[in-house]
Parts: sequence; C-alpha cells; structure tokens
Amino acid sequence: MPPLAFRKRVVLALWIKNEHILGRKTRSSRTIKLLYVMEELLDTRQLKAMKRFRKGARFIGFWFILIGGFMLYQFLGILMDPEATITYNGVPTNEYSVKLDAVIFMGLFVVIGLLAAVSPSSWLNKIFVAKMSFKSVIGFKK
Repeated sequence: MPPLAFRKRVVLALWIKNEHILGRKTRSSRTIKLLYVMEELLDTRQLKAMKRFRKGARFIGFWFILIGGFMLYQFLGILMDPEATITYNGVPTNEYSVKLDAVIFMGLFVVIGLLAAVSPSSWLNKIFVAKMSFKSVIGFKK
C-alpha cells in the first residue's frame, strides 16, 4: 500500500478534478463515490496513530507550560533579588548572568509548550509524517 500522504494527494487530486469542471462546481454521484473510496483507502491505524500523536503533543505541551511557567515565575523572583543565590556547577553564586540563563532556559520550556499545545493540527500531522518517514529510513518499519 502506498503511504498515507500519497494516497490522500491522489484522491484529493481526483476530487478537485471532478468537483470543478470548466470552472463550474458540479455535484455528481461520481464525486460522492470518490469520497467513499477515499474513506476506504485511508488506513485507520495510521489515522489513529496520528490522532494519538496530536493528543500526546498537546498533553506534553500543557505540562511544559504548567511546570515551566511555575519555574519561570520562581526564577524571575530570584533574578530580581540581588541577594538571592543560585547553585551553578555546585557553587552557590548570585551572579546576574547565571540567573538570567536560568530564566531564559525556563522561558524556552514555556515557548516549546505553547508551540506544542496550540499549534494547528496540520503542523502536527506534518511532523507525524516526517517522524514516520524518518523511522522507515532508519529501519523501523511498521
């Protein structure tokens, strides 16, 4: 069976070709049959895996936002207090640059969480397809 993305493109091309004939929108039984064939061609295992991937990415993104936001709040308080110390390489220090690095690091967690949690499904689908392609290239065939 061809990959999911390829089958979607072929069926979608057939749909567009039959839906817009000479610039007019047509409703025919053939286009309805094509939609039915499209549903039959799609592998439900891949669709379920894609849906699980999207839900998992959003779940992980939510936790990155929650935990990263809490830690960012704490590190911002440490950054603003000139007397606060932070442990860096096992040595307590109150240098501003070390505190700023900690704030930036936690800010990245929040940004990555936001990207994972609120990105459109089409982006997550593309990442899923790229992940599956990468897995097939290195030998994980499923």
